Amino acid sequence: MPRSVRPRTERLRTEALLVRRVPFGEADLLVGLFTEQGGLLSATARGARRSSKRFPALEPMHLLRVTLEIRPGAELAQLTEAAIERPRLRLAGDLARLEVAGRALRWVREIAPAHTAEQAAWHELNGLLDRLDGASTASPQALLAETGLRLLIAFGWGLELTQCVRCGRACDATQSAQVDPARGGLVCRACGGGPLFLRPEPRERLLAAMLGDAPEIPEEDVPIALELVEGALTAHASGG
Repeated sequence: MPRSVRPRTERLRTEALLVRRVPFGEADLLVGLFTEQGGLLSATARGARRSSKRFPALEPMHLLRVTLEIRPGAELAQLTEAAIERPRLRLAGDLARLEVAGRALRWVREIAPAHTAEQAAWHELNGLLDRLDGASTASPQALLAETGLRLLIAFGWGLELTQCVRCGRACDATQSAQVDPARGGLVCRACGGGPLFLRPEPRERLLAAMLGDAPEIPEEDVPIALELVEGALTAHASGG
């Protein structure tokens, strides 16, 4: 009989963000990594709980450089190396910034497709973490809202804020509008409307922020922006 050929193991070296870390077995960790080259990947870090020397850099928020061994058909990769490529010490030491960063990482963990590189989302998420680590004058919540709107576009779920998503009827820029984030944007009254109400000025500002045409979202627009982002992401994460 011909000898069976073992599937060849792929070695992937890439920048990554730690988005999940849970105990696995007696000494291992199960980690979720959002990587630049491979998208969202799950891997085991063998012996990581028994000795911190093997993976001393396995921490969230910092930009990591990791090496993974991936076997075709295997559900879990194996993490063999991890080092901090760019530390974000200011972010790691500020509770308010940590909470915002954790929320953004959770968004990506829940909605990013596995084994699929998402370069635009990777850029937006790291941009947020860098600004949270820097000296931005905007509040952490405003930075999160702005990034959330652009993450929707990065994943192909950008909100339509100029016309009805059902019938295509344009909404005058001077008029208020009803929005249903689960349905993708504006929904006119004739098509059933939506649960959220947007006045003309905030709608224009949010559209500019979503398209990258505004420096930052005003604080007054942050609550509605986050509500729109959470509504859209929840609908897509649940398959709605």
